[in-house]
Amino acid sequence: MMELLEDVFIRCSRCGKVTGIHKEDFDFESYVYDRGDNRMGEEIEFRHEGYIECDQCDNEISFRISGYEYPIGAFNYEDSEITGGRFEEEPHMGVIYSQDDFDLDDAYPAFTRVEQIIMDIAQNRELIYDISPREFEAVIERVLQDEGFETKLTQQARDGGRDIIATKYEMGKPVVFYIECKRYGRQNSVGVNIVRSLYGVQSADQINKAILVTTGHVTRGARRFVDGQNTMMSVIDVEEIHELIQRSARKYRGY
Repeated sequence: MMELLEDVFIRCSRCGKVTGIHKEDFDFESYVYDRGDNRMGEEIEFRHEGYIECDQCDNEISFRISGYEYPIGAFNYEDSEITGGRFEEEPHMGVIYSQDDFDLDDAYPAFTRVEQIIMDIAQNRELIYDISPREFEAVIERVLQDEGFETKLTQQARDGGRDIIATKYEMGKPVVFYIECKRYGRQNSVGVNIVRSLYGVQSADQINKAILVTTGHVTRGARRFVDGQNTMMSVIDVEEIHELIQRSARKYRGY
């Protein structure tokens, strides 16, 4: 079972009025999806579709908030969308457990779904090409956390170079990274147009650094462009991804 962790505040896009909605006023419908891979069972989406009318200008605002469990009982990811306004803070969902959910006689190491995928890939490198692009983003987010980054996985959308927003403190000061993830096949290439686009978003938002993380082949033109930005941009290729995965897997296993 999942529920909202905090109250939700929505700003009207027409007049700017902020309306607050208590988290306990949300009712969530559940939807079950067959993932098809049979590795960890079904995925459950907990979804609330809401509608409010601004009491200052009568603007109509509709929104959706979803949280996903996969496997059942484990947080997978969350996303939301809104029309006619914007969330003051992105809504956050959490898995709610009851005492009945636990059987100490059947206790086992409590790895999250993403941690299990990381350990599977550490054992078999080829599995990285079998996970979905969203799972790839979640894997990269987790290994970055293991490297000391504070991270936020953005909504699953056309996010323009912001799959993950990461922060790391250097000399006591926060350095913010935009991270774009491309889970490509072995023969797929990352060309200069992709890194130029990432650099454009980074520059427009005045972000310290940008990183492209990809399983695909990075063309020489793309690498030249990245190298030309000095320390403002970098690429993490498939070999470096596997190094990060191996370090994280060793940490989960306790050695």
